[in-house]
Amino acid sequence: MKALRLKLFQETACYTKPFANKVAETYPLPPYSTVKGMIHQLLQANQLLPLRFSIQGSYETRMIDYRKSYMVKKKSVSMPIIFDGLALEAPIQADMTSIPLYTHMLFHVELVIHIAGDEPLLQSIYDALVNSGVHLSLGRQEDIVRIDEVMFVSLEECEDFYCKHAIYVPKHYYEADLPQGIPYRLNWTYNIVNGIREWTKIPVVYVSGNTPHGADEKPFHTDGEYMILWNELT
Repeated sequence: MKALRLKLFQETACYTKPFANKVAETYPLPPYSTVKGMIHQLLQANQLLPLRFSIQGSYETRMIDYRKSYMVKKKSVSMPIIFDGLALEAPIQADMTSIPLYTHMLFHVELVIHIAGDEPLLQSIYDALVNSGVHLSLGRQEDIVRIDEVMFVSLEECEDFYCKHAIYVPKHYYEADLPQGIPYRLNWTYNIVNGIREWTKIPVVYVSGNTPHGADEKPFHTDGEYMILWNELT
């Protein structure tokens, strides 16, 4: 089995959590939907590509910044609107006010992302990354990505492995005893119902680096250097 391995660097990044209205909180690693969106944008894909991901990485520290947000008050509901990165002026409405919004940012982010899929599709991603004439972003539009490595790797199964970086561990690898970490339900795909996106979510545990792992349901994969934990295609 082969996969495509990416090593990426970001000076700063904010992978904003949904419904974090008063403070723009960030995930410690980009969620699956964010990475999937970057690849779809890269290929200019207009339909869902059958890909799986393994996401791991580290960051140097976490910072707090401000950004301008607009609050529109409608009845008893206040919803912040962010125009950062958009080439348009904020519209002026009678019930709109602006406030500074705390933004959590990760500093000096290093990511190792593995991508699994059909070989022709992986080759298309490889060619697009190598020959891309535009910059990529991961997270916010201003969170520019530096591509340090793009290469194909061969995978082997293993029952346990020592992980260098923090990693998302999908719960389907474990029947009962989950590893210690922070649980998340990460967005994956969505359907539009009555004009609103309804997301299918993947339950994972964020596990810190330098941690030994062992699975009791499914074997892990390794490329000889990094542990790989695939999300399920749902």
